[in-house]
Amino acid sequence: MKKYLHIFLLLIWIAACAPTPQPAEQSLLPSDDSYPNNSYPNQSYPNADNSSTQLPVDLMPAVTAAMTALSQTLNLPPGQITVISTEAVDWPDGCLGIQKMGVMCTQMIVPGYKIILEVNSEQYEYHTNMDGSEVVQVNDLAIAGSLEKMVINQLAANLGLKESDISVVSSSDIEFADVCLGIVMDNVTCAQVVTPGKIIVLESEGVQYEYHVSADGTLVQPVTLVLTWTREGGIAGFCDSLTVFLSGEVYGNQCKSQPNGAMGTFVNLLSADERAQFNTWVNELGQVDLNASDPEGVSDRMSVTLTFQGRGKGTLAKSDEQALFLWAQAVLQKLYS
Repeated sequence: MKKYLHIFLLLIWIAACAPTPQPAEQSLLPSDDSYPNNSYPNQSYPNADNSSTQLPVDLMPAVTAAMTALSQTLNLPPGQITVISTEAVDWPDGCLGIQKMGVMCTQMIVPGYKIILEVNSEQYEYHTNMDGSEVVQVNDLAIAGSLEKMVINQLAANLGLKESDISVVSSSDIEFADVCLGIVMDNVTCAQVVTPGKIIVLESEGVQYEYHVSADGTLVQPVTLVLTWTREGGIAGFCDSLTVFLSGEVYGNQCKSQPNGAMGTFVNLLSADERAQFNTWVNELGQVDLNASDPEGVSDRMSVTLTFQGRGKGTLAKSDEQALFLWAQAVLQKLYS
């Protein structure tokens, strides 16, 4: 009996003297597949909760504004947005380098940022001023590399066409000699800066439309000019002009108006009758040059000229000249109404 008691006491003593087991060591760093690397440029890391509705507090105001704008556009939490790059830029105008139909831009240098964001492998470009109080998104189609898709969208909107009815005839790379993409227009001064871009020709229902586009998609210039009209002088001191493109863009200028420049499209300017009359002229007429100016030497002389370039070969009857002048004046009035 004593023998078994000694063995029992010996086992208790051995157990008491054994070292206490230590918990397995756990790394304080995230695993290699989650640690910041080239796939994780977001400086807000390591916030792993992509559903977060809060923006990192250390972001500059301009970046915060761009992320907020994209979050609202896509209706998703800011935590799902990655900042790819932020570049300080001096924008050439008050539109932050983004040309939009119907918007005239103040010609002044605006310091700010070019910000690239990413969501689900899709990139979005934003232009801002310094404090982020002005934020403009560049057309995301241009960022994705589809400049052709962007101009198809613009042509469809201008003329009320279906995008599916518009095809790309050609698309070629080019370096334009100026920021106007090689297109000269009245009362528009172009900075002589080489601008990479594309010449894109579209077609719909047998009619071709040419566009010049900057490589980043921020500048889109129609090329197929149809009508120019000017009115200068007279007792009222007119200084008006109208430029109309076949692709539906309309540009006006009145030196007595503020702002003096205005832009519009066929869809929002022309009635059904005005549109039908215009299409008839385009299809039937060739080159038409009209001059309804007062004779030289007349006091308070008023100069009124009109040039029309149609797709046909016909000439305009004398009785129809006044109708073409009145059409142009009516469009200018609508542009400024």
